Amino acid sequence: MSYAKGIPIDKNRTPMQAAPAPALSNARYASENASASSVITLNDNTSQIEIAAIGANRAGIMRWVTTSDTQASVTATNFDHAIPTENVRTFVVPKESAGTHSVVGVNIKEGLYRRVAIMSMGPASILLSEF
Repeated sequence: MSYAKGIPIDKNRTPMQAAPAPALSNARYASENASASSVITLNDNTSQIEIAAIGANRAGIMRWVTTSDTQASVTATNFDHAIPTENVRTFVVPKESAGTHSVVGVNIKEGLYRRVAIMSMGPASILLSEF
């Protein structure tokens, strides 16, 4: 079963490969010129995220954080993904556990990661949207 939001389809039923999912974001976060990482708890219906690194020719980094991680941060030595400056990257939230069969949002039902850490590599802004 695919749990991520689908890509848009044009009127000729052709998938629009470079376009974002046709959905409004569940939540938005901005981390500006932070010298430490920010840990964000994703909401119950988040199955994908978009992250942008903006300004000063500085990249951003992100890390998927397990629910049991008590040192939840991202550094230049433990990141999962880099976001090039002036770019937006889209990520499908990976599975962390087996999930549950109760009536909850797709994130919990599918056992997806619930937290992500983000940080800029210098004076820049990191923007994150949940979908």
